[in-house]
Amino acid sequence: MTKPAVTMKMLNSGVALVTLDLPDSKYNLLSERVLRDLIVCLDQAASDKAVKGMVIHSGKPDNFVFGANIEEIQAVQNQTAKAAYDASNVGKEIFDKIEKMPFRVVVAINGICLGGGTEMSLACHYRIASNHPKTAIGLPEVKLGFIPGWGGTVRLPRLIGLPSAVLPPLPFLPKGIGWGGLLTGATADPAKAWRIGLVDETVEESALLERAEQIALTGKVKRYQKPLKVRAVENFLTNTAAGRALVFKAALTGVMKETRGKYPAPVEALKVAVKAVGNKADRKGAYEAESRAFGRQAVSAVSKNLVNIFFAQTESKKARNNAAPSVKVKKIGVIGAGVMGAGIAQAAAYAGYDVVLKDIKQEALDAGMATVKGLFDGLAAKKKLSTTEAASRYAAVHGTLKYEDMADCDMVIEAVVEVMKVKKIVLADLEKVIAKPFIYATNTSSLSITEMASEARNPELVVGVHFFNPVHKMPLVEIIFGGTTSDGAAAAAQEFALKLGKTTVFCMDRPGFIVNAILTPYLLEAVRLLEQGVAAEEIEKTMQSFGMPMGPLTLLDEVGLDVAGHVARVLHAAFGERLDPPTLLKKVEEAKLVGKKGGAGIYAYAEGKKSGVNPTVAGWITAQPIRKQRGEIQDRLALAMVNEAARVLESGIVADPRTLDLAMIFGTGFPPFQGGPLRYADSVGIKVIHQKLEMLSKVAGENYAPCQLIKDMAARGQAFYQD
Repeated sequence: MTKPAVTMKMLNSGVALVTLDLPDSKYNLLSERVLRDLIVCLDQAASDKAVKGMVIHSGKPDNFVFGANIEEIQAVQNQTAKAAYDASNVGKEIFDKIEKMPFRVVVAINGICLGGGTEMSLACHYRIASNHPKTAIGLPEVKLGFIPGWGGTVRLPRLIGLPSAVLPPLPFLPKGIGWGGLLTGATADPAKAWRIGLVDETVEESALLERAEQIALTGKVKRYQKPLKVRAVENFLTNTAAGRALVFKAALTGVMKETRGKYPAPVEALKVAVKAVGNKADRKGAYEAESRAFGRQAVSAVSKNLVNIFFAQTESKKARNNAAPSVKVKKIGVIGAGVMGAGIAQAAAYAGYDVVLKDIKQEALDAGMATVKGLFDGLAAKKKLSTTEAASRYAAVHGTLKYEDMADCDMVIEAVVEVMKVKKIVLADLEKVIAKPFIYATNTSSLSITEMASEARNPELVVGVHFFNPVHKMPLVEIIFGGTTSDGAAAAAQEFALKLGKTTVFCMDRPGFIVNAILTPYLLEAVRLLEQGVAAEEIEKTMQSFGMPMGPLTLLDEVGLDVAGHVARVLHAAFGERLDPPTLLKKVEEAKLVGKKGGAGIYAYAEGKKSGVNPTVAGWITAQPIRKQRGEIQDRLALAMVNEAARVLESGIVADPRTLDLAMIFGTGFPPFQGGPLRYADSVGIKVIHQKLEMLSKVAGENYAPCQLIKDMAARGQAFYQD
């Protein structure tokens, strides 16, 4: 007999205790099965006159409900807007049962409470949360391209007020107003949830159920008492037409600034929220507006792309072949105290590791340690760490000039100069002082892991661990298998990166790996366009309009023209003339213009701020200024990535299109709403992509000649994704 996901038992007080506990799962998800079991319990309690109240809680130790079952949402997405609309109404009907119970219903939240779990909580008469460190309440649906569809978009602004539902804390709002979780997907910790009225009380975890039972019997709670000024402003902004108009304008401005209009779900959520509080008597109309908006957004291309990314990120946490780490990593060594090495050392210490940071020069080591301290001081300034915690974690980083201090390290991450001979020497020197098996993880951006491991004592323990700059901001780490790398070594490297909060992707050894291999043709084409007389501003604006977080020329300066030049040379040597760096990039390198970090690159900088195209670079551009349509510029740049992405997939170094697209989104900021370069290619159509590449190869260079995979797919009418 199948164990139920929701059970109910009567307490001696007459309160019905409903427990959510999805079998064989670490997390509670509001799947169809769970909702079906919940209905049984609700109907049973409603028909029992002996029931005096109800408490709903979780049987899981650290989560209440993680949200709806995304696989079921994806199934709805592959149907029609009407199917999504109907699914929204079904959820509302179930939660309406809770709201209409003939007794008090109290939800007791311990741990994570997201999405449908929060919507169910909003339908309860009272909400109480524990102070468990993982307790967090939110509605992250907009991050998946749709809005809360089970009543949350209506109930939340009615409960906590319109400004706190849709606006972050802003200068013109009194302190105590502002969260904005409905439009951003942000979560609220117990203290924040209590102050804004999202929960009625917070208590110690050990007292949660006892207190919830008392509230179910008495209805007495200790709500946060907002100051009179705060209540007056909330009332004006929520319950008057003029106030709602102010909130709508401010929220819409913030959303458009953040999303550039590429993500419609937050705007739809805002419209429904305003309607929900605008005529509180018209609850049916507000629910209808929510269901219609959910139906439209859930089946949109944007939402499908975001859900696909969600699944890719979930899958990316699994080790290859379910391998266990071959080395238990407790202590980390980092060799090279430059920007990358210092960033990796700080991230490791922040995650709780003991770290040894080594360099060959004292001044370089001192600069690296100063970088580490500055990053921790910055976290303390932002209140993400206390000053004591920041000092303690900084103390976990030990700076040294001696290899001997790394003798007990379990993993050593090498972040030295990109020269194969130097990297091999570093490995040999480490093997002289570390007697036990250890993971040698190279942070190379393009060099061969296989060659690096060729003279190693344990070549199976040599693995690529490619971080991106700046380490504390960039979320991706590529885990690269050399020809001899074991699954266990890769699993150890992945486990380390995941503890740092990174998203990981596996790939095989190939020059440039995934991200740099695809990004380099894009950056080279941007320089060629500049060289040919296209205005830098047009190049930048075109790709920002496409959805990139910054233009390609700005990105070159941010990455460092020296780094970009090195990668370009490696790829040129590996793949021939199609990746020959343009003359302008060679001149930049010869002039030792390294970009923003050196104060000058393609752009000039004043006190770290961009101040126009560098006059020296402008002087090298001899072509007459020309105007190109943005569509042509976009094709030149986006299709350079698409064609190279297909080549990377064709090479077999990455397992599937989803992994490649995930890498490009988290490694380069490729617009998530586009789904990644291969998902974007599918949306355009592979036959159209093939035709455009053929045309570009005739007018813009043979580097655009479509790769064999695209030719074959176009001929067969295939797509990268089969859904």
